Amino acid sequence: MKYFWFGAFILTLSSISAAGERIEVMGLWASDGSIFEVLEQDGEFVGIIRILKDPAYTKDEAPSREGELRKDDENPDPALRNRPVIGISMFSEYEYKNALWQGKIYDPETGNTYQSRMEVNSEGQLKIRGYVGIPLFGRTATFSSVDTCEPHIVEMLTRLGDARCDPVSE
Repeated sequence: MKYFWFGAFILTLSSISAAGERIEVMGLWASDGSIFEVLEQDGEFVGIIRILKDPAYTKDEAPSREGELRKDDENPDPALRNRPVIGISMFSEYEYKNALWQGKIYDPETGNTYQSRMEVNSEGQLKIRGYVGIPLFGRTATFSSVDTCEPHIVEMLTRLGDARCDPVSE
C-alpha cells in the first residue's frame, strides 16, 4: 500500500509539472524598456514584442529619423531592416524538452540570434538565458509579469491606453 501512495504522489507531481511548466511561460512579460508576449501562434511558440518604452528614434540617436518608429536596423537580412521592431517575434525553434523551454532568441538591438533557454523562477519572474555554444557563455535577462503592475510597466501600458494596471478598472 505504501508503494501505491508513493507512485500516486510521483504521478501527480509529474503530471502537474509537465502540464504546468509548459503553460507557465505564456503571457505578457516586461523588462525596463519593453513588453513582450509569449504565446503559441499557428502551432509555433513565439515571443512577440508588443510595447517599447521608447518606440521612436530620438533626435540624439538619429536626427534624420526623429519621431519614426524603431526599425529592425541591425538585422543581418537587408530585406528585414525596414520592419518595425514592435511586432517582431524574437523566438524561433522553441520547444519544451528535457524539462526546459529551449530554442533561439533574436535580439533586435544587435541583430544577433542566440541559443536560449527560459523558465519561471520561484519568484514568478521569467528568466531567459541567451548564449553562444553552451549556456556557460551567455547572459540571463529577467522579466516581470505585466500583472505585477510595477511603475515602469504601468508607464508603458498607460502610453498605450491599456488600463490593466489602473485600480479603477480592476
